Amino acid sequence: MVLAQLRLLPLFRSLTFTPSTWSFTFSWAAVGAVTLHWIESGRPAGHLTYTYLVLAAVSALVGAVAVRTLIALGRRQLLPKPPPQAAGSAADN
Repeated sequence: MVLAQLRLLPLFRSLTFTPSTWSFTFSWAAVGAVTLHWIESGRPAGHLTYTYLVLAAVSALVGAVAVRTLIALGRRQLLPKPPPQAAGSAADN
């Protein structure tokens, strides 16, 4: 799964940023959690290094999406603009 996701990374990067981009963080955090369980159960040589690398990678992804969210908020690009009101609508009365 990880290799398939890495292969699609250029496509993901070309997508427009929207609030739904956060969905990528949930699946990658799940992959990270499973990887941590696997590392803990197998305890391969250098398991602490692998643990820190997985934690750093997932944290970097979540942090990058959080920073991009703040940028979009600052630019007022995060949420869609409301449709314009028609002239003579009930709100004008």
